[in-house]
Amino acid sequence: MHSMYLTIRFKQVFLCVAGSFVLLLLLSSSGAQAQARQAVKGTVRSKSDNSPLPGISVVVKGTTQGTSTDAQGRFEIQAETDAILTFSGIGYLTQEVPINNQTTLDLVLADDTRQLEELVVVGYGTQKKRDLTGAISSISGRDIAETPAPNFLSNAQGRLAGVDIVRAGGAPGAGFSIRIRGNRSINASNEPLYVVDGIPTDVNISDFNPNDIESMEVLKDASAVAIYGSRGANGVILITTKRGKAGKAVISYDGYYGLKKAQNDLTLMNGEEFARYVRVSRGLSPTDASQDASFLSPVEVNNLNAGTSTNWLDLILRDGIQQSHQIAASGGTDQTTYYLSGSLFDEKGVLQASDYKRYSFRANLDSRLTQRLKVGVSATVAHDVQHVMANAPYANALSFSPLVTPFGVDGTFVAYPNPREGNATNPLLEYQPNQYADERQKYRIFANLFGEYTLAEGLSYRLNFGPDFSTYRRGRYNGTLAGSINDASVDHQQNFAYTLENILNYDKKWNQHSLNVVGLFSTQKNRFESSAIGVRDIPIETSSFYDLGSAVEVTSKNSSLTEWGLLSYMGRINYGFKDRYLLTLSGRADGSSRLSRGNYWAFFPSVSAGWVLSEEQFLRTSKVLSFLKLRAGYGEVGNTSIAPFQTLGGLDRSTYAFGNAPAYGYALRIIPNPDLQWEISRTLNVGLDFGFLNDRLSGSLEVYDTRTRDLLLNRLIPITSGYESILQNIGATRNRGWELTLNAGILRSTSGFKWDALLNVFSNQEEIVELFNGRDDDVGNQWFIGHPIQVFYSFKQEGIWRTEEAAQAAEVGQRPGDIRIADVNGRDADGRLTNQPDGVINADDRTILGSTVPAWSGGLTNRFSFKGIDFSFLLYARQGQTIRSDFHNLGGNQWQGRYNSLNYDYWTPDNQTNHIPRPYASSAPLYADAVRYFDGSFVKIRNITLGYTLPKSWLEKVGISSLRLYGTADNAFIFSGYKLVDPETASGIVGGSTPMTSATYVFGLNLKF
Repeated sequence: MHSMYLTIRFKQVFLCVAGSFVLLLLLSSSGAQAQARQAVKGTVRSKSDNSPLPGISVVVKGTTQGTSTDAQGRFEIQAETDAILTFSGIGYLTQEVPINNQTTLDLVLADDTRQLEELVVVGYGTQKKRDLTGAISSISGRDIAETPAPNFLSNAQGRLAGVDIVRAGGAPGAGFSIRIRGNRSINASNEPLYVVDGIPTDVNISDFNPNDIESMEVLKDASAVAIYGSRGANGVILITTKRGKAGKAVISYDGYYGLKKAQNDLTLMNGEEFARYVRVSRGLSPTDASQDASFLSPVEVNNLNAGTSTNWLDLILRDGIQQSHQIAASGGTDQTTYYLSGSLFDEKGVLQASDYKRYSFRANLDSRLTQRLKVGVSATVAHDVQHVMANAPYANALSFSPLVTPFGVDGTFVAYPNPREGNATNPLLEYQPNQYADERQKYRIFANLFGEYTLAEGLSYRLNFGPDFSTYRRGRYNGTLAGSINDASVDHQQNFAYTLENILNYDKKWNQHSLNVVGLFSTQKNRFESSAIGVRDIPIETSSFYDLGSAVEVTSKNSSLTEWGLLSYMGRINYGFKDRYLLTLSGRADGSSRLSRGNYWAFFPSVSAGWVLSEEQFLRTSKVLSFLKLRAGYGEVGNTSIAPFQTLGGLDRSTYAFGNAPAYGYALRIIPNPDLQWEISRTLNVGLDFGFLNDRLSGSLEVYDTRTRDLLLNRLIPITSGYESILQNIGATRNRGWELTLNAGILRSTSGFKWDALLNVFSNQEEIVELFNGRDDDVGNQWFIGHPIQVFYSFKQEGIWRTEEAAQAAEVGQRPGDIRIADVNGRDADGRLTNQPDGVINADDRTILGSTVPAWSGGLTNRFSFKGIDFSFLLYARQGQTIRSDFHNLGGNQWQGRYNSLNYDYWTPDNQTNHIPRPYASSAPLYADAVRYFDGSFVKIRNITLGYTLPKSWLEKVGISSLRLYGTADNAFIFSGYKLVDPETASGIVGGSTPMTSATYVFGLNLKF
């Protein structure tokens, strides 16, 4: 009750604060309009090529009056005769021009080629890009909005060096797996920390609308992330949302609509091909139909003779839909600015009844109450609704007999259409009304309420309070069409977290020195609770999971509470001398409640330095080199991303027989470990930033080495102890690699044609350095010294035994048509592995076939523009990783002439192919697992966008500032040796249990008033 009371009180306070800011906005905006005295016209051109500049902002200084240039660079504005006009635009230096009674103003804007002067968001502040000493990658809001997508991680894919972003699945609302410089931990989390407008969060980042984002920075090395201590162990992603600017109100609409098509080249066996395959499995000729009735059902035989064949994959797939609509308004005065937006994202998947909707609202308000006091609020309110379809339609469609049909002769649905497989349900079963439901709903409020007070010149204090409240409900239902009793369940989750930060900032420049000092005291708290109930036999099926109380039987019920807290102190010093010698020192102390008493606290120091060589006399006169900076950094971060209460132990309830009645007791589940400590990562990073030809070509090169020790690892122990495992600090990992980023303004023609390109390429070598007993591998968990954490460990296929190799195959207990396995290992007289062939195929011949970690990855973005036309495309590559194809799962009954499969080119005496073995009805292929592993390398044209911005002269009469129409093809072109489906997968596994990804084709518009 006390927690509920606090939550209600918090909501009341939040609504009052938000309402006060809205009222303040309305009051301060009233009367802001200035009376015009005369019309001023003119044209704005580029200094570099004299081309007209569209979209340049023209504002009367000190007022909210403003406009922007049209496609020919022209503008017209009403202003007083003694006013000053401010001209600004992305990529150009801002100019202020006095009117001085003139009615015509023509001017040129110089390119802002000194990108290194731009401000970059870092932890608890900003820095000039040229002054950075840590490894930071950034992406602008323009880049994020370039590709229509459900979340900003999709937009950032292929654009950030050292940041590996991979799809987690193809279902609507599915997220992405993101790894910054690889995996460090085996059991603990490897997910990065997200910081949105200064407030950290590890809850679903998909709740944030990508159109609301101004910029995204990724802190990669320990010298950059150490100020976030334990929460930055896996890198930090800083999200800055859009804020209002003083000037006239800008109202915008951004929307698109398009189709989604499944990315697959799956060809199932048709009826005739299936019959041939079944015959071969019985040792018959593919064309010998004499015994079909002995192994096919009468229905199948009749349909075979009639030429009837069902493509189940075509029946369960459809074209999906993706659409997004957002309305935003921004503007304000010198005292108060605002940014408000509301959006709807709607996606329907390629499987029926799979969809995702997100309603999102954002309000960013900033108000300077006095010369010293500034307050503001940034808030997102989101509501997600996701319907998830079971794997059954997809998986069953891949294996169901093509010689049966989904409906009876009278058109009614048949749950079990194949008499030969009485337990195999119709792949369309879950699509039937009142048969299947899996609905997930979430509400979330995420905010930052802040106040900033200037204590003295250069010294300020900032207070951040960031509440994060979310509720989640999942309802599931299975109906009775398959002849079973229906069942349903409902899960409820509630999470409330808050961050309270006190930040002191001191900024001072004198002579040739600059100094910035930041101090922080922070506390974070998280409370998560859940409850669930499952039932059977609901009398009214249409009630689905909404009437659990009417069920005959309660099958499960549980609830839980999890809490954790973090207390932190941080200090950072940035010092610069002569704008060329840079030094950063930082340290953070974290106390985590996840660990045991006595091990709560750890200190994480970092140091980094930079030397701007281009400011030295021996390079300053260079006509080619415009910027060169060498930097290096070292730092430590910690990880405690394990479940709370791990150090305390735990029990599970057990059921015992007490006479004829059940009795309940408790059994050991988690062994307590009061000695559990921090998992520590140490990183050394060396970087080189450079620019040539006045920064027309610029970039950076990074080399790093991260070593993690005292891994939080579950160690298996003898079951006789009463436990299965114990969590301990054991083992070490290492990640080392390089990253290259290049930005190029390739072409600037006098006709107005522009070509810009951005390239990033990176490679990370991930390996386990130490495990339980030093250098010993853990084969049971497939953890191997010197290899990445997630590898594929199995037999290596060398081909298929041919007819002429019958004698050789017999020596290893096989026959022609069987899978041929590589002999890679044996044992000496003392029983030690030799890593040499021994003529025997056994478990010793299993080997590491590959890993989910790519050898290298990267992206190439190209942008072209000519007057109002813009064209861009992104190439995304991931090379050197291995995938497991469960489409090639031949184990169990999958390759014995019982179930359908892909139309493989399999081995027969007359078709001696070298990959898929001959099917046998009597047994699964020996070493069947070996055929499932493939090179998963790919190159994608990740997105292609063509747009056109209409001339402003066409739009002026209807009061429109700008209108851009565009079309985008996303994930449409994939080049890979693996052809069946999109090989991009976070788990490294593709198949019937992983929803296929889609190519998306959308048309949209960007409209501003």
